[in-house]
Amino acid sequence: MSKSNWIKRFEPLTGEDLIKKAKETLKWLENYCHIEGDTEYYDIKPGKEVADDELLLSKTGIYGGGAGVALFFLRLYKSTNDETYLLHAKRSINYVISHYKGKENFIAKTKYLEGAEIGFLNGPAGGAYAASKLYDITGDEKYKDFAIKVTNDLVDSAHEEEVGLTWYGFYGILGEGGLILYLLDVYKRYGVENYLNIAKKAATYVANQKENAPNGGYRWYVMDTESFPTIGKAGGYFPGFEYGAAGSGYIMATAYEYTKDEEFLSIAKGAADYIEGLAVYSEDKDAALIPYNDTYLKDLFYLGVCQGPIGTSRLFFKLYEITGEEKYKDFVIKLTNGILATGAPQKHSEGYWRTNCYCCGAAGMVEHFINIHKLTNEDIYLKAAKEAAETLIGESTYDDKKHYTNWYTAWNRHEPWTSDAYTGLYHGSTGCAASLIALAQYLDSGDYYPIYLEDPYKEIFD
Repeated sequence: MSKSNWIKRFEPLTGEDLIKKAKETLKWLENYCHIEGDTEYYDIKPGKEVADDELLLSKTGIYGGGAGVALFFLRLYKSTNDETYLLHAKRSINYVISHYKGKENFIAKTKYLEGAEIGFLNGPAGGAYAASKLYDITGDEKYKDFAIKVTNDLVDSAHEEEVGLTWYGFYGILGEGGLILYLLDVYKRYGVENYLNIAKKAATYVANQKENAPNGGYRWYVMDTESFPTIGKAGGYFPGFEYGAAGSGYIMATAYEYTKDEEFLSIAKGAADYIEGLAVYSEDKDAALIPYNDTYLKDLFYLGVCQGPIGTSRLFFKLYEITGEEKYKDFVIKLTNGILATGAPQKHSEGYWRTNCYCCGAAGMVEHFINIHKLTNEDIYLKAAKEAAETLIGESTYDDKKHYTNWYTAWNRHEPWTSDAYTGLYHGSTGCAASLIALAQYLDSGDYYPIYLEDPYKEIFD
């Protein structure tokens, strides 16, 4: 019996289905929208209070706040050409602009991971990046002016040390490392030479934090492992992307692209050597995974963006783009096969817990599998992207009376019993919906609208 003659709702997803689900997410989001004049903002965690100093959950940030929600609207606008969504994006960025206080926003008010508080994902630079994306579409100079203002304040807030330039010293992509990527992007956009100079000095600071790894290559002690209760002991090193060696190496490789400083490229290759040395391979060597930490919990394997193969592969893809060496592309594919070998996206595991978000869940997998399909043209990865989308939709909560969709996620693996419906891009429902839009766009045109600064795979589509 043909499936189409059986139960319609179990037919394979189409681009139209994916956009419909994204619009249902918007219906849910509208319940938590606050419009004030020409601005709007959204509750970060509907029904629950969020402390002003809670890491990554600022109302204006790109990770969990208004700047990220604006990027969701821009992707939806690009997919539908519906001016309503562009208006939402404008009002969201207007809110970000109206709450910017200048250099004061680059002063950390907490002592925990200070550089993360003012970094790209949590601080003003994320809003400036989103404003630049809006400027690209609208040509409205106020968005460019805001981006330039934030960037100048960012530059003025840094301080030079003997080993380079920094803000607070937390140099992972989760923190100040993301600011380096932002400075390079804004230099590319607007051509201000000083932005490149500052980025190079900040990259030099990261370069000088490297250590020789016992088994070869370079590693970085980006943050204390005892920050997490599941590790609880000092001395371990993270090999992953957002706060580990892959991210530090990625900063080095990106800095090389702009400066042509061979030392940066050499260090990036050293980061790749270190990571490959930690890899656990399948018996046929076609799949690989990297332990979450190189000292403790060596049998824990994250599968997402922040500390899993999706983020880690970005260093190797970047090195492949720079050098043309097939070994780096091959390792990208091995890491991707590593995700599939675990049974993900359908099967959950300790490093891919009940987290429905872009940062560490199936939403990030959707976009990664799209990218790897574009890179390889192998059907297995397009199939994986579709299965990740179906898994994501299966994990969603649908209200059949109000016709809206959202996602609950256990964002913190160390508290897997706590599940909330966040609105944000990296850890909430707009990020899930954005990934479905990306797949719809890709199925329709072989392309999709890129919104993540630190995702280099967009270069495949240029």
